[in-house]
Amino acid sequence: MSPIHLAIRASNPSRSLEFYQALGFVKKTEVLLEKFASKLIFLEYKNSGLELELVHNYQNSKPIPPESGFLHIGLEVDNLEQFLEKLSALGINPSAPPSTTPDGMKICFLTDPDGYQIELIGK
Repeated sequence: MSPIHLAIRASNPSRSLEFYQALGFVKKTEVLLEKFASKLIFLEYKNSGLELELVHNYQNSKPIPPESGFLHIGLEVDNLEQFLEKLSALGINPSAPPSTTPDGMKICFLTDPDGYQIELIGK
């Protein structure tokens, strides 16, 4: 079994698309499902095979509360400090300063426009 994609709600698809593109995702395709009053935007993270599906229900744009059981999306970046500087220039800042785990990994968390947590993991 292989992971294919992760789907999350996007209350404002343009804002979410801009946010995830700043993290390194590339837009692959967009599908309008009129029967379900939804627009789907498929993104891929740096040719890794990790696909993110942004789901916008244009009749109900309220995001699903993060307490629904979803915890976070983890993304590996080459240099955490440089990546955070790049994001800061775009107005995207971490929820808290970067920290180091007991096993020496540098990590940091961001919050996307709908409140989902993104964990950045330095190589």
